[in-house]
Order: sequence, then C-alpha cells, then structure tokens
Amino acid sequence: MAALLRLAFRAALWLPAPVLDRIADSGGGAIPGRGADPRARFHAWLVTRFGAAGSPDPVMARRPCLLSLSLLEGPPLSLPEIRDLCLPGPGGPLAARLYTPDPAESCGPALIFLHFGGGVLGDLETCHTACTRLARHGGFRVLSLAYRLAPEHPFPAALEDVIAAWHWLRTHAATLGIDPGAVAIGGDSAGGCLAAAASLALLRAAEPLPKAQILIYPVLEMDREALPPGPCDQCYPLTRADMAWFARLYMRDPADAADPLCSVARAGDLSGMPPTLLVQAGHDLLFAEGAAFAARLRGAGVALDHVIHPTLPHAFSAMTGGVPAARAALTDTARRIRALLISPKESLK
Repeated sequence: MAALLRLAFRAALWLPAPVLDRIADSGGGAIPGRGADPRARFHAWLVTRFGAAGSPDPVMARRPCLLSLSLLEGPPLSLPEIRDLCLPGPGGPLAARLYTPDPAESCGPALIFLHFGGGVLGDLETCHTACTRLARHGGFRVLSLAYRLAPEHPFPAALEDVIAAWHWLRTHAATLGIDPGAVAIGGDSAGGCLAAAASLALLRAAEPLPKAQILIYPVLEMDREALPPGPCDQCYPLTRADMAWFARLYMRDPADAADPLCSVARAGDLSGMPPTLLVQAGHDLLFAEGAAFAARLRGAGVALDHVIHPTLPHAFSAMTGGVPAARAALTDTARRIRALLISPKESLK
C-alpha cells in the first residue's frame, strides 16, 4: 500500500493546484482548509482516504505513522561527512549522527537536533533528510540524537538524554570541530518540546545555556484538556486525539503535565531563556500554544525570532520532497539558525 500511495502522490504533483484543492475538498475535517498548501492538502486527503488504519499498540503504530509522512520526504542532500556516533547516556548508550558541511572548519557553530514523533515515534532516519538540509544550507554541524522513546522510557527519560548529549558535546567540542560557545539545541514538534525543556532545566540549574533554542512547531502543553478547541483539532498529520495519545504514553502519570519540564508552557518565569527561533506552521494543532509562548517570551525579555509559514501544516520538515513551500521553509530556518549562532543580535526581531 505504501508503494501505491507514493506512486499516486508523485503522479499528482503534476496536477494544477486548483485541481488538488478540489480533490482535497472532499476529504472532510481531517484536511487542512483552503489556504493551506494544495500539495499538503492532497497528501492529507490521500493518506486519510487510503492509508492503513493506525494501531492502538504504540510499537505497532510506529511504522505506518512514519510511512505516511515518508510519501512527502525528499532525498537527503550530500555532505562531505556524515558519521554515526555512540554517546554515553543515563540509561545506556545513545545513537547519534554528526552532519559536517565543512570538515576544514575547526571551531564552528553547531545544532543539537531532536526529531519529531510525540516522544513515542522516530529515530535518526526520521529526520535524516531534514538534518542534511539544515547542515548544508546553514553551514553548521548538526548532531542528531536518538533519545529514548516512550512508553518504554517515559518522561523524563528523553529529557535526561538531551541534557546528557549537551554535556557530552561541550566536553568533546574541540575534537568535533565545534565552538562550545556557539551551540544551539533545537527540534521539531516533540523535539522542540525537549529543546525548550532542556533550556529551562539548564537555566534552573545555573549551568551554561545553549547559544540559542530552535523551536519548530513545538509541543508546549501535554494536557490537551487544558486547551480550548481549535480550528485544526482534526487536521492531518496531528489531531487533538493523536496528541492526547502521544501525551498519555509520554508521561508516567497525568500529573506529569503540571511539570514545566514536561509542559514548558507551565513555566512561571521565562526570563533568562536563550535567544529563540520559534517557527510555526499556520495549519497546525499546536499553532495557538506556540503563538502564546512567543508572546510570553517577548514579555519576559527573551530575544525572539518568530516566523510563521501560513500555508504549511504540522511536520512540514518531513515534506521537503513533495511540497516546495516546505523545502523553502526549512532552508529559511537553516539560514536563520546560522544567523543566530553567528550574530544573534542582528538576526532577532
């Protein structure tokens, strides 16, 4: 079925945008509304109409969830050096991958990147193409981390892994060709949640902070019942029910949602957080909480570059092969990260 869907989608890319919109209009509430990118809308229609039903078992659900997004994924970009690493973690060895755009650079900027997946799905392959694009277009090294996943390893296991990777990279920065003072922590969706939580944890512990935090359509509230209904509650690829399912598996107990290191939106004071690039998709379940967080960061005096891509849906970082606007957005994100790491004052608005 996956091969058939991929073939159908690639063929449909040649159809005019109005035709794709008309097809998507028949899909009901799961399809982002008019104004969203027509290719992304058609993809949502195709998957919700013909895709395999999800499994209530989180392990069994992992493969079809990621396969549906792979229909839109583009090929990775070539880089002079990509190597797999093994980092020490609090629960055992952690797989990581280092993307190097310029091996001759002996003290350059870097990004620790954390993949999407609700804290339940994903691995180094999930964000491989995105990481090659960030490294190549941004001109900085990217360290992608395969943090532990729930439900086998619930909160705060993934956060502990991220903080361990932060300390490891700073310790080994010289041998990796990285400037330890020019390292950002970032990620998309659940990865953005972990990046913000890591910054908050380091701030609370009075430890060195990342040069910047990169939050791409981040999850900021784990208790969906605490949030009012929104226009994208039923929109593919992340519905309100999907997010509630992820949150139930990610947390040890529903009470964990009150912990700001789990739901960063619950943090009482955001002052002192690192300079922030907050990238949002206009057609996204998480849009309102991201916009509210941006306002709070500004109110706390945190330097902020807030970017909204109004036509794109959630998870657009995995859509660079089929949605040109997603490809352009990720390239823009890479360049903004570079500007933050090199000259933050000039890049912030």
